[in-house]
Amino acid sequence: MPRAVRGGNWIAAACASGYLHAADRGVVLREVEPVRNGPLVRRHAHVSRFAYGTPTPLERLAALAPTGAPRPFVRRARVQPEPDLSEPMRLPLGNRLPINLRQFLARELGTIARVEEDTIVALAPRSSNLLMRELARAIRRFSAERAREAWNECAIGLSRLEHEFFSSGPGERSPVVLCLRCSAFGTGALEQHCGINCLAVDLGSAVKEQQMELGLDAPTPDAMHRAVENFRAARIAAGRPHYDLDCYAANGQVVFTWRPLDPTA
Repeated sequence: MPRAVRGGNWIAAACASGYLHAADRGVVLREVEPVRNGPLVRRHAHVSRFAYGTPTPLERLAALAPTGAPRPFVRRARVQPEPDLSEPMRLPLGNRLPINLRQFLARELGTIARVEEDTIVALAPRSSNLLMRELARAIRRFSAERAREAWNECAIGLSRLEHEFFSSGPGERSPVVLCLRCSAFGTGALEQHCGINCLAVDLGSAVKEQQMELGLDAPTPDAMHRAVENFRAARIAAGRPHYDLDCYAANGQVVFTWRPLDPTA
């Protein structure tokens, strides 16, 4: 039976620079090679190495909202244009925020900013300083809360996911799923991860929807986000818990996180 990861590995990695220090926690990094139609990556109580390299969503936010440390003086070669303070501040994030982080920030910043999928927009002009201070506080609160909770994590390279499971044509491809109970990727949902205790997330349907809309037949980060949203919506409609399933992409990997499942999910 897989073990829960305390605090969510991607949160620990994202906050390594200022909030959590993986080295101080004596973590050990391990990777398990993939086996087709079986567990590709098993979870361990460690900080995932996949979170290093390309900044995670929380790292990007932390970089945008510094904690107030003085910056060294740098002489500028030319005068920079003054920002237009008459317009509300827009803070582009570069990539889509994970659902759980976006919802948390929306609650924390609801009176001063609108949190969109990849942008944070101030609700009033000349409020950039207030927004940045509150954003920094919200990031610290989010990190502290996640560090006290148990989270499961499963990570895989996008290129590996495509090669192992999406290399055949759409008409010849077996269903591709992530089983939250087994913490494993697999194909053939009717053959694998269909037991009474398994809880499968359909990844293949989201890729098929993307292919029909955009002509892109690959497990992109947007397709994986769509798979998560489809799963959460279906569970809500059925009156069942979705365990806050979420995902984000960093350093060529897609990382799925979710709360530990009930004994009979």
